[in-house]
Amino acid sequence: MKQNTAWKNQNTMVIQVLMILSGLVELLCLFFHAFDKEFCNICMFFNSYVLILLIALYFLFAGINLHYLCFVFFACFFIFLMGQKMFVYFETGGYDEYLTFQFLKLDPDEYFVFAQLMYGTILFVFLGYQFGRKFFKKEASPLREDDAFAAAAAERRQNALFRGYRRILWVLFAVCFLCSFYMQLKIVIEKADVSYTDGYLINVDVNPVIKAGNYLFPGFAFLLLASRPKKWEMLVVLVLFAVVEGGIQLLIGRRAVLASVALFVVWYLVYYFGYQKKKMPSRYLFILVILAVVGMLLFWFVERVRSDSDEAFGFFGAIRDFMVSTGGSDSVIANTIHRAHDFPKSGIVYLLNPIKEALFNNVLVRKFIEIFTGYAAPSLAQGEEYVQAHDSFAHWISYLVNSELYCNGYGMGTSFVAELYLAFGRIGVLFGSAGIGLLIFKLSKTNIRSLSVGSTALKMQLIYYLFTLPRSGVFDCATNLLYLLCAVLIFRLLCFAFGLRARKN
Repeated sequence: MKQNTAWKNQNTMVIQVLMILSGLVELLCLFFHAFDKEFCNICMFFNSYVLILLIALYFLFAGINLHYLCFVFFACFFIFLMGQKMFVYFETGGYDEYLTFQFLKLDPDEYFVFAQLMYGTILFVFLGYQFGRKFFKKEASPLREDDAFAAAAAERRQNALFRGYRRILWVLFAVCFLCSFYMQLKIVIEKADVSYTDGYLINVDVNPVIKAGNYLFPGFAFLLLASRPKKWEMLVVLVLFAVVEGGIQLLIGRRAVLASVALFVVWYLVYYFGYQKKKMPSRYLFILVILAVVGMLLFWFVERVRSDSDEAFGFFGAIRDFMVSTGGSDSVIANTIHRAHDFPKSGIVYLLNPIKEALFNNVLVRKFIEIFTGYAAPSLAQGEEYVQAHDSFAHWISYLVNSELYCNGYGMGTSFVAELYLAFGRIGVLFGSAGIGLLIFKLSKTNIRSLSVGSTALKMQLIYYLFTLPRSGVFDCATNLLYLLCAVLIFRLLCFAFGLRARKN
């Protein structure tokens, strides 16, 4: 064991030295860029891939299961923001060309900024994570059978009132599952009769109660998973959660959602069985790698069906197509650099807009306003009127890049890197990335057997959002957090009501 640990430490130390050399190369490129822009840009392009490869190797030797969240974040970062460009470069040599939504070629100075953002984000997320490991080592002690808290939890589990609370949670979960399953299935049916591209513009109208249940479903799922479930309970919740949030979503092409569900399920299983603190059998890691490859092939197949393509199957071709079709979010960053001065308002307005939308313009809030005031806020379809009435970064960047495509229902998405750059510039991206790295570390210390069910469910919601963060806005999870809060409040109110009744009896 000691020999194996020494070998692991030696390899991680070698990788850290190589990271330092990569940093020196980046500094030299920054210094000499004024003298030879083309050469420095191409060096910075390759250096970003070198850095993220070194980080992947670092976690591979240190133990992927021990650093699961951070490793997966960088894997998603590579797929969403770097995967497409790697194949584009080898095919055309266009390291500074971006294909998503509209073709764009950055000039040398613009690409210089882009390369800094990419390298700086990768480096500072890693440094933020390592900073957390160094200075925030204290964590909640795990529950043991001889632990007083564990004994109290077991006693509460046997308590009739506590069992009643869990029944309430299961009922809420079951009802919301039916609502969510119905709504998602109706979306699939409605979009089945139209083409893939026309399907963007379809809004499915369902009963408000069904819609509310759909939005509350993930919150009740996280509450159940955070309430120290038995093994059979855990499996039931994970399967139903995966079916609604992932399986059905795949039928309408939302591959990133299914990937997030799968990564969350793996994270929960790793923590449920305690593999985040001990060695995971090698066969489990091998199985996960096989499942990841199978997932890529599945996504390729779904994309072929949805686009009515008759392309012949090839293993490497399928992997290439998956990367190219999934990894185009770097275009958002490039277009933000290119069009930063075209935005009508300050960047911080678009950065904070998801919080504003969550508080004042989400589905539940609009319904409550309609019930109490009788005024139904108009629902605007995507187009000129919508973009002028909202400060959504994802809508504005799509509108500025290609207004015609945008008004036809298309969009290019967003990225936390682009939002931070528009709001605070390059320094803001570095500090924001370090903060994300620190957040990843704090979330990696989540104790799913904690007695604080609400707090653990909140962390699960953030972890679920973390996997798509490279292609999402910084605060895009605000609405989902609000729905989680609503789920907690509904559960608390019902528990309080039934608790009073139990005391009276």
